Amino acid sequence: MAQRCSVVEGKPEKLTIMDEPRLRMILCLLVLVLISVSGIVCVVCGLGIEDGNEAAAVVADEGYFKQLILEIYVDESGKALVTGYIEPDAVASLSFLNNSEYIYDNDTKQLYALTDELTDKSGADWTLRFSSCAYYTDYHTVFYLPDVIRLGRINCSPTMQYFVTVSNGSFVIDVQGYDVESPMTEIEYQEQLEQPEQPGRGDTTTNITIMQPLLLLIIVPIAVLTALLVLYFYFYFTKKRSAIGGAEEYKADREGRKGAGIEISSDMMRIMETLTERERGIVNALLKHNGEMTQADLRYETGIPKSSLTGILRNLERRNIINKKEWGRTNVIELSKWFLGGKGKK
Repeated sequence: MAQRCSVVEGKPEKLTIMDEPRLRMILCLLVLVLISVSGIVCVVCGLGIEDGNEAAAVVADEGYFKQLILEIYVDESGKALVTGYIEPDAVASLSFLNNSEYIYDNDTKQLYALTDELTDKSGADWTLRFSSCAYYTDYHTVFYLPDVIRLGRINCSPTMQYFVTVSNGSFVIDVQGYDVESPMTEIEYQEQLEQPEQPGRGDTTTNITIMQPLLLLIIVPIAVLTALLVLYFYFYFTKKRSAIGGAEEYKADREGRKGAGIEISSDMMRIMETLTERERGIVNALLKHNGEMTQADLRYETGIPKSSLTGILRNLERRNIINKKEWGRTNVIELSKWFLGGKGKK
């Protein structure tokens, strides 16, 4: 039934909210505002989700596998030669290249740079800073400093570790890390101080009774040191003869099984491209000798000094490219199954 707006039995008719024009206008405006706010919220949330997905995809792509393997040679004047392997998209993360002369080969991914932007001098104190604003799954830098300096504090990112050795007249600081974000290394060192002048000879009337105990203090340590040196050389040459005997046994054992070498696969070649020149020389020598050699033969084959060879072999073993095992009193170096990729020997 249609509702009538009239007076019944002397009572006024009742008006609803929709009968007032101003109230209807206010309600319509509120509805429009709510609809507009809801649309804006939906658009903002949608953009935020898309941006988050894109950022996650970029991080996943960049963080899958990225290497940096560099050697930095610093001279006494503070200039540095930087050479080694780095991914193309990570070259821009090395800020010192902006004011340096460098060459980058996109095919081999090799960097060659000459710069003085890595070092800073204050009086006799030097500071070497090397950093990169990128993410690396495998990070490896080796710094070579002249041995005429006095090495000070070394700082690096918490996820990295370093080793210090002396080789061929240089301090060698080997810095390594895995899954590293924005790596940083800071090395402090000082120029070698001048030798102090020798004091005067003093009074020539020194009492002879005072000089006699001093002579005894000098002669006795020299005699003890001489005896220790004799014992050392005796045991050294004894051990060396035993090591030579073990090496000869190993050669005789391998002579009958000597093959024609190992066939280099494409996977091996890609791994070898990431190695330094000396590391590739070691791997090539092992490939030439059917994947196994004694450490002594490897040193003579490559011409690498004994002290440097030990550190290089440790790095290759850490990267699972070689294995080291004992054979009598000598060490045998062999290529790992991982590097060979499960391939048999030719």
